[in-house]
Amino acid sequence: MMSHSLTAEQIRSQNPVVRPNRGLGRFIWVLFSGVFFNPFNIGFAILMPVIMYLMFGANQEYSDFSVGNGNVASQVLVSMTLFGMMMTTSSFAANVSLERAQGVSRLYALTPMSALFQLVGRMVAILCVGCVVVLITFGVGVATGASMSGVAWVQSVPVLLLVSTVGIAIGFGCGFAVRSDGAFAATSAIVVLSAFGGGLTIPLDQMGAFFQSLAPWTPLWGAGQMVLLPIHGWENFTPNMLVNVAIWAALFIALAVWGLRRDTGR
Repeated sequence: MMSHSLTAEQIRSQNPVVRPNRGLGRFIWVLFSGVFFNPFNIGFAILMPVIMYLMFGANQEYSDFSVGNGNVASQVLVSMTLFGMMMTTSSFAANVSLERAQGVSRLYALTPMSALFQLVGRMVAILCVGCVVVLITFGVGVATGASMSGVAWVQSVPVLLLVSTVGIAIGFGCGFAVRSDGAFAATSAIVVLSAFGGGLTIPLDQMGAFFQSLAPWTPLWGAGQMVLLPIHGWENFTPNMLVNVAIWAALFIALAVWGLRRDTGR
């Protein structure tokens, strides 16, 4: 009697194991091009921080005052760039709520990519858009009187991109865990309230004692403090800044992974 059992090698050859990151590069490009080549999306991403900087930082009577490794205009430029990036990156990330409503996320579930790599791909695509936004915003700042040392300019770009992951995580968390009609509202509310409460739009020393004690517990406090380090000096760094960024980003990413698995597991 002949045996029809297959060896392990035969099983692997007939049913090859597909890597969970297969197609990741293509996925990133599709997401990036969808935002970058859409004039409305990229226009909002660029105009938001530029307009806020021009309103509060450029051509003011205090703009040329010296602050650390730059002037007040550069300090406002970096802070407003961060606030604008938080608003835009979180909004782009929250677009997953529309994909959930349209059933696109279920189509992605049929691909070899795991839920984790789907989130990674989205994050990388949004960070690439953020890099373009930072470079253009900084170009406007240089042309309108923002001044920093060369080292501070170079250091500010990666720091901005690093801490903006919190905004992306907020958008993912709300996009996957909240219904599509409330995801954008929830994202905007968290970012705006955190920006005010964390001292991103109003300096902490101008707030009352209660809000100063509350600020370190808000999602954007660490990000707001870290982006100013190239100007104020890295000797002002404290581990609490990085811990704040890491914890809030991890919490919202965990919420996003839970929402994605719940959504595609049905």
